[in-house]
Amino acid sequence: MVSPVEVEALSSETRTPFGFLYLSRPPEEGLPVPDYRTRDGDSVDLASPELMEVIGDMLRRQAWMRDELADSGAAPVTFVASHTLTDTPRAIARTIREALGLNDRWASTTAGWRESFEKLRDRAEAAGVLVTFSGVVGNDAGRALDPDEFQGFALSDPHAPLVFVNGTDSEAAQMFTLAHEMAHLALGQSGVSGFEQFQTGHLVNERLCDRAAGELLLPETEFRAYWRRVATQDDPLRSVAQHFRVSPVVSARRALDLGYLSGDRFRACYRECRLSAMAAPAATDGAAFWNAQRWRIGRRFAAAVVRAVREERLLYRDAYLLTDLYGDAFDLLPKKIRSVSANACGSARLGRW
Repeated sequence: MVSPVEVEALSSETRTPFGFLYLSRPPEEGLPVPDYRTRDGDSVDLASPELMEVIGDMLRRQAWMRDELADSGAAPVTFVASHTLTDTPRAIARTIREALGLNDRWASTTAGWRESFEKLRDRAEAAGVLVTFSGVVGNDAGRALDPDEFQGFALSDPHAPLVFVNGTDSEAAQMFTLAHEMAHLALGQSGVSGFEQFQTGHLVNERLCDRAAGELLLPETEFRAYWRRVATQDDPLRSVAQHFRVSPVVSARRALDLGYLSGDRFRACYRECRLSAMAAPAATDGAAFWNAQRWRIGRRFAAAVVRAVREERLLYRDAYLLTDLYGDAFDLLPKKIRSVSANACGSARLGRW
């Protein structure tokens, strides 16, 4: 006979709700948002506890931010749900660029693809999107997210749209995932996207978001013109990446979409980028931790939470749950993550720490 103490220990170890262990059969739990992940053309039905928990955390974060913005009288984010599946990738990309304050050649003003990546993220936040990059559940390094399970997801909302990007994927792929999920927001869609979708694109909405992401990062007209110049080089993908300030895997994805690259060649490029990312040593010092928090929490969301605590509109207990930072770590948040402008926060009330 198993004792309640042993059941509780098993519940904690397996992260299974205590009551579920007494059921005759496990309950069927589906994702709380649409599932766009596919494998060989079929939907992926199962989701790991890690993915389920991360989506739940982000839904709570979004709900809190939505209420905060509503109380402040913030206007809706105009590009969200501004398009339908009948619109062209070019039209969707143009709307996103306008919302982010970027022109067609925005990336050429950056020093390289990493700076271009950060600019895209920062402009998305400034436009009113909650942007989160994380490779673990909360701050638990022992619960890594699997990039083979999902690459990211979007939670559409007129006031608090949210994009989550799986940080265990290579940075090179994360840039495309961010652009892809922004396209989902432009369509007013929530949903989870997966690795197989990044490679091939079986669903109509996923193919459209892939092409819109490619158009946002590498406009088709400019890409085709430049490809003709470098197609005979030994490594045309790297030349394209350097010219457009994107990663080689993003240039390979665009070449695939436009018919210049085979699926096998793209998959090889993707695997190479992922292996390179896995081989890189992980930084473990304090600066690396706080840099990770900037990407995991986001300056805009951090500013809103800290301000609500200081104005005694939010309990420390609830702020800890929203940020996964506790005690001294939470108190250091204002110092470690700099404040954002009033425009980035959507209102003057949220714009200062």
